[in-house]
Formats: sequence, C-alpha cells, structure tokens
Amino acid sequence: MTGWHGQAQRRHALSRASTRFLQQHAGDFGSGMPPFGFPIRVVFFSGGRLRLPQNDLKLSVGRSERIRRRLLAWYDRHRRDLPWRRRSTDAYAQWVAEVMLQQTRVETVLTYYAPFLRRFPTLGALARAPLEDVLKPWEGLGYYRRAINLHRAAGQLRQDGRPIPSTAAELRKLPGIGTYTAAAVASIAFGERVAAVDGNVARVLARLFGVTEDATSALGRARLTNLATQLLPLRRCGDFNQAWMDLGSMICTPRSPRCGECPLSRECVALRAGQAGSLPLRRQRRPVPVVLTVVGIVVCGERVLVRRRAPRGLWAGLWEFPGQDGLPGANERETARGLVRNLGLRRRSALVRVGELTHRLTHRLLDFRVYRMPVASAHDPASPGVWRWVTAAELQRLPVCTAHRRLWALARATEVDATRAHLSGSGRTMRARGPRAAP
Repeated sequence: MTGWHGQAQRRHALSRASTRFLQQHAGDFGSGMPPFGFPIRVVFFSGGRLRLPQNDLKLSVGRSERIRRRLLAWYDRHRRDLPWRRRSTDAYAQWVAEVMLQQTRVETVLTYYAPFLRRFPTLGALARAPLEDVLKPWEGLGYYRRAINLHRAAGQLRQDGRPIPSTAAELRKLPGIGTYTAAAVASIAFGERVAAVDGNVARVLARLFGVTEDATSALGRARLTNLATQLLPLRRCGDFNQAWMDLGSMICTPRSPRCGECPLSRECVALRAGQAGSLPLRRQRRPVPVVLTVVGIVVCGERVLVRRRAPRGLWAGLWEFPGQDGLPGANERETARGLVRNLGLRRRSALVRVGELTHRLTHRLLDFRVYRMPVASAHDPASPGVWRWVTAAELQRLPVCTAHRRLWALARATEVDATRAHLSGSGRTMRARGPRAAP
C-alpha cells in the first residue's frame, strides 16, 4: 500500500511492535516513565492527522551498553578499509574526506581523495593555491560549492594563524561545515564525544527504535540525534560514529536490509514489526523540473569561447560554454541566433545544430540543445575576466563541469562523423589528426 494510508498502516504496525518490545524490555529504560513502568509510543488520529507524544525514549545504562558493545565488536571485525581511516588522527585528511562524502557515494570519493591530497597535502598548500587549481581536481565530483568553501575555510585559518579547530562547535563556524561534518571530524580526529548523524545513521536509528517521524524534519532529526547522543561511549566515539555509518552502508541499507547479519537485530523495533524496509519515512519527492537550455559552441579558428560561472550557485566558479535558457515552445534556432547577438559577435557562417543531450542533477533535469556557432572575430564580450577564448589543450586544463565536458565531447564527435562522411563521399582517405579546438 502506498501514499498516506500506507504510511498510516506502517505507523500503526510499528506502534504495536514498539509497545510489545517495550513491555518485554521494561527494565531497559531509565526514569521518567509512566506509572505502569514503560513508555508506549502510541500513534493516534487527531483532527485527521497522525501525531506522536513529544517525550522521547530514555535509554537505560544496561541497554545502551549492550548496543555499544555489539556495534563496536561488529565494527572491529567488519570495518571498511578506507584511505582516510588510515589517517584517523590527521584532522585535515578527515576534513577533506568528510567534505567530499557530503551527498556523494564512498565509491566515487575513492577516485578523487588520494589525488586531491597529493596535490594539496597540507592545509597550508590548499590555502595558498588559486581557487581554479582547487576546482580542477574536483572536476566531476559535483557540488563544487564544497570545494570553494573548503578553500575559503583553509584561507581563513591560514590568515588567522590557527590550526583546525578540535571541537564541533568551533568547526561549525567555518564555511561549508555543518552539524554532521563538524561532529564527524571532531569525533574521529580529536575524540570529542559528539554524535554524527548522517543519512546512514538516521536510517539505522529510525529502524532500531521505530522512529516514525520524517527523518529529514526538524523533529525527526532532533529525536534521532538525541538517541545517538545517549548511546555514545565514553571512549572511541570516532569509531562508534563510523560503526553506525558502516552498518547503514553495508547491512541496514535503504532497500532490502540484511537483517540476518545485523548485530543489533534483537533490539530492532522495525524488524519485529516486519517494517524494516519501510523506515525511515520521508516526505514524497516533488517531480524533477526540466530546464531547457540552448548552448553555443562558439568558435573562431582554433579557439572556442568559454565563460566562468559566478562564485555562487550551480557549478560555482567553473568554466562553461555560453547558453541561454529557453521557454517551452520557444523557437530553438531563433534562441540560438539571439545568443550570438547578445554576445556582440558576428557570425561567419550559418549555425549548425550539433544535437541534444540530457544531464540529470539532484533537483533538476537539464535538456541541452547544442549549436556550433562560427564567428568572424575572437574579441571578448563584455565583462573581461569572465570570458576567455581557449584552444582545446587550454580547455582541457580548465575546471569544467561534467555536463559541459559531455557537451564538448558531443560536439567533437559530431564533427568527426561529419568529416568522415564528407571524405567518404568524395572518395578521399581521412588522415588521423590531433585534437582541434572546436567543432
């Protein structure tokens, strides 16, 4: 069952399972309980909406210790061998790793982490580097604002003559460091006793304790963080936080959790209710909007025109080909002609439609319509410093987002196909040539 009624049914099942579990384990919870000796998380209807009591579970010392012991024992046997874990006391290495891991899979980060640290082995090396040099090795990792904030924070610390802060509270004052990243770095590198709750940890805790609030809501996050904080050990807090992360990534996965291999399965409310795969509950996602953009591969001889994006927003600080967002139903070719006119450039020959390409982002789908635009002269449009004429080799060295790398590859491939067709039709043999600047 899906939708609101399906969620209501799952909440009732979890409430019943939670009640049975708490009755059986009444001694595992601390003080502040109702007169009958154990807390019951009852889900009931009020005015047509589901509501839950505001008081949270207070875990007993015995139950908390049992969870800690089982989770750390499992982690010691099954922990993932990740490069940043080999440098657990290096705050800079942990910081870089946690920033890269924001909204990015571990498998992807593994490709970028070591090369980035080879290029910028210390905080000082990162702070001294030009931003463009920092963005280049980040190319393809996405969410480029992370790299900009990392560079900015390194610069601030260098300017102030300060080391990386050792507490989560101080780390949160740096650009680009939120609650989770601060807690992860502080607990792993400095041993601070603070809970780090990311999506993996939230999922495990929601299932373990039958938390039925939306895990992304303020109430849901507060309850899950409260539970994670109660469970923190006196020592090995960094390992404990990473144990939650590994359990969520390896065992308590979003779909088809491997409950039979979970060290905490005997404690799990959602498993008892047969709802382990249904938690945490999340609000329904909105449809992804489609953004239509006409892109110009503007060429003059062996050079192509690119522009640097603004330092904030999508693909901040990266280089791209000029483009114009179009409205549904608008004349595509006329939009392309208007793009050339707006640049103040004079066309040397007719526009050539290269093709189409779609690129999916987290919150939107980009629909590119690509045109080759030969122009008569390579003078810069307005805003010097924003625009640049570059050769193919120079373009390769610039930080460019993945979507526009794909656009460039499409334009180049189309030109090669057209050249082959022309030479085949004329009876000539095409020689292998080096890369040309523009299609």
